[in-house]
Amino acid sequence: MEIKKENLEKSKIKLTIKVSSPEMRGFFSLAYNKLAPSVEVKGFRKGAAPRALTISAIGENRLNSEILDLALKETYSTALKKENILPVAQPKVNIKVLKDLTVDTAELEYELEVDVLPEVKIGDYKKIKIKEKPDKEIKVTDEEVDQVLSHLLRQKATFTDIDSPLKIGDRAEINFSGFEKGVQIENLSSQHYPVILGSGTIIPDFEKKLTGLKKGDKKEFMVELADPKDPKNLKKPIDFKVEILETQEVILPKLDDAFAKDFQKNSLEDLKKAISEDIILQKKEVQRKNLENHVLEELLKITTIEIPESLIEQENDRQINDIRSKVAPMGMTFEKYLENLKKSEAEFRQELIPQSERMIKIGLALGEIVKAEEIDSKDKDAGKIALDKLLKYAKIND
Repeated sequence: MEIKKENLEKSKIKLTIKVSSPEMRGFFSLAYNKLAPSVEVKGFRKGAAPRALTISAIGENRLNSEILDLALKETYSTALKKENILPVAQPKVNIKVLKDLTVDTAELEYELEVDVLPEVKIGDYKKIKIKEKPDKEIKVTDEEVDQVLSHLLRQKATFTDIDSPLKIGDRAEINFSGFEKGVQIENLSSQHYPVILGSGTIIPDFEKKLTGLKKGDKKEFMVELADPKDPKNLKKPIDFKVEILETQEVILPKLDDAFAKDFQKNSLEDLKKAISEDIILQKKEVQRKNLENHVLEELLKITTIEIPESLIEQENDRQINDIRSKVAPMGMTFEKYLENLKKSEAEFRQELIPQSERMIKIGLALGEIVKAEEIDSKDKDAGKIALDKLLKYAKIND
């Protein structure tokens, strides 16, 4: 077998493989021995008919197909091992010469193009600069603790039906539909939707429009909403139709030691302390995440990789499958998700490319650091360990 190797752009390799007649004769024998036992030839036991009759019974097309399949699989695998190539996707095969597969003069020559793991070039990752280390003292304000307490109070709130007009702080159950230029907007419409006026869970201006209404009332009004698709973030008018189904007064529990016991704390002070500690942990996590993102962005700046298109497609597929998993519990298909975005799958995939390229570059760059730092690549946390090393090496930019 002759192999000619050619390096192409974007981490792609082209192999030209020529298989000799004796080798092809071996693949003929393998194919014949595989197919012959299952073929029936009139007047002979299975597998006992003369070769010429058996070949005729198998059929030339079927036999040729089996010979070619065996030859391609075996020679492709052998070529990869000989050339020390690690493919990341299925190859594209182009048959150049194919003749006389069932005789001694059989010939096969083909080309294949295959994407491989790209070469990764990284600068001095031990000299990455950052603005500040996330180890400074973290403070928690009384206002932050009060916000959490307010949320906990609402969790334990009880409700009493009322006939009086709704005011800020009351709870309502509503049906509402939003329309843009007369066309109903699905994600701005709902049935039996609970809302506490003033909570901001829907739209602040929307909730204000509900004040003064009673159970059974219906109202139509307009609210201006920012258009996320408009680069200037201009507002657009949305018309709403609302029906009030239920109205209730929200009764909050007393904020005292007894309330704290509902959360397994002995006193209100203990509850406040636990809340403060939890906020500190959250802030530390945010700080670390911000530092990780900054360090990774700096790592990308000193990393050079030619990413093969197949890897980008694989990452696109991963992200799309992730979206499918997230929207499925909401009763939504990926196709409906795209419809809401007013995008085709091709457009959506195109928009994913920058993020996919970023994720691939980060993964491959961290993989190189795993090698450089002699981290066990079999460790499932190898990438995280490499990132931790980067964070330790990072220096404050003076």
